[in-house]
Amino acid sequence: MMNKLASIVAAALVSVCPPASSALANDPIDTLALIKQEGVLKVGMADSVPAQQKNPISGEWQGFNVDMAKNLAAALGVKLEIVDTTWSTIIPSLTQKQFDIAMVDMFRTPARAVTVDFTDSYMTTGNTWLVGADLDVTDWKQLDDPKYTVISIAGTAAVAQSDRLLPKAQKKTIVSDNAVAGQLEVAAGRASAHLSDYLQNALFMKANPSAKVKVLGGDAPIEATGYAYAIQPGDYHFLAFLNTWIAYNTTTGFISDRKLTWYGIK
Repeated sequence: MMNKLASIVAAALVSVCPPASSALANDPIDTLALIKQEGVLKVGMADSVPAQQKNPISGEWQGFNVDMAKNLAAALGVKLEIVDTTWSTIIPSLTQKQFDIAMVDMFRTPARAVTVDFTDSYMTTGNTWLVGADLDVTDWKQLDDPKYTVISIAGTAAVAQSDRLLPKAQKKTIVSDNAVAGQLEVAAGRASAHLSDYLQNALFMKANPSAKVKVLGGDAPIEATGYAYAIQPGDYHFLAFLNTWIAYNTTTGFISDRKLTWYGIK
């Protein structure tokens, strides 16, 4: 009788308490703890001047988000390791855990938020249309015509935005690690227009004063939105820490200082 009772109790305990491996599989992600444990912060970066770019001489990363990444590593008391990636692969690489966080000038959009979690915005900006200087248009809505070809770089938010804003225009998407590949296509006359961050367009024109291009609408961005950093979905401890870190660096003036250094604005 006692043996039968013991068997019933044991069976009940097995049904109530899942195996250790099953419990671990459902444990919440804690990237912050792993970073501290390993002593290394792995940051994914894709080229985009002047947010993050490789120095052509030294081969070292530099730019606004590089300074932010160094600040974040220092705040955590760990070493910084930058992992090279591309715009077309940065989110898949993040979800495959090739790095802890994507620190690039990435727009926080609903489409991307389906796959990753975003921090609070660290900067608000928006896109503008760069077109050929001789193009006879004064308003970007005039580009919604099959006679115009819009160039986009794969993996950027501008791909979907261009499709939505200019459904009738011809579309061409290219895969490139060159952050200004779209601007170069327009300058060379191989495309009519390119939708890109207004800061990047302005910096391209400043760096290439002889390029036959112009920006429609001046520096007023279309559908202004925020740049944010991306992490694994469900990593709430890390997300809370990052939002606190961004708020802190906003109040101390570090972000404004870095913006002035790399973008020429506060």
